[in-house]
Amino acid sequence: MFSLPLFKQSVRSNAVMWGAITGVMSLLCVQFAALEMTQPLLFTIFYGMMTTILPAIYVLVTANKLIAAQVDRGSMAYVLSTPTKRTTVTFTQSVFLVLSLVLMFAVQTLVHIIVNAAVPISVAKALGDEALPVAGELTTRMIVDVNLSAMTVCIALGAACLMFSGIFNTTKYSLGMSGIFIGVNILANMLAMFGNLGVSGLDKFKYLTICSFYDYQSVIFSDNDWIKKLIFPILIALLTLAVGSAVFRKKDLPL
Repeated sequence: MFSLPLFKQSVRSNAVMWGAITGVMSLLCVQFAALEMTQPLLFTIFYGMMTTILPAIYVLVTANKLIAAQVDRGSMAYVLSTPTKRTTVTFTQSVFLVLSLVLMFAVQTLVHIIVNAAVPISVAKALGDEALPVAGELTTRMIVDVNLSAMTVCIALGAACLMFSGIFNTTKYSLGMSGIFIGVNILANMLAMFGNLGVSGLDKFKYLTICSFYDYQSVIFSDNDWIKKLIFPILIALLTLAVGSAVFRKKDLPL
């Protein structure tokens, strides 16, 4: 059910991309959390946008490489010529994608916790409005919970991209459909964010994106709604991974 050699191969082929995205996300976190001029944008820009956009770029490229690109260039024929079954391929690649996202957010979360311990800021300032009736400083628990919420949504985005990678035999279709899916979700999330900032009508776009299940405000204001919302991206991830695996298992491959 799980192939360690295939997992190691996936780690090697995607390590550079993972390292680049994780490094950029961590550096941006340091900048927004530590610098006086950017601290008011910590949640509006970094947690409101960057923690979905950057991982989305990673999963868009990586999910395609895990299955569709290998089928397209013929290397999947070598993988399947061994005793490795198709179900093993999809399960292993799913495990890799999920674990790589978990590790990515773990690194970024640890970085933010360290920076926050050195340069603590008030919750109101992190939200960009020190007039808000929110007492106290940003805590480690808040940082962990916010990143957990963002990570779960990004796993759902990645699972959908991996589904397209399992459905299509060529990179152009896999990347094309994944790109449209990611683009619609990210754009709708950005428009909905402007709606929350007061632009009339744009808040309706939250119904068009998985990212709406990522709710950092619920975490900050100690509202447990964010936990309930995680059920939906988890279900989306499980469903899309199951569909992608089922199609890949039964379809004809150009081997």
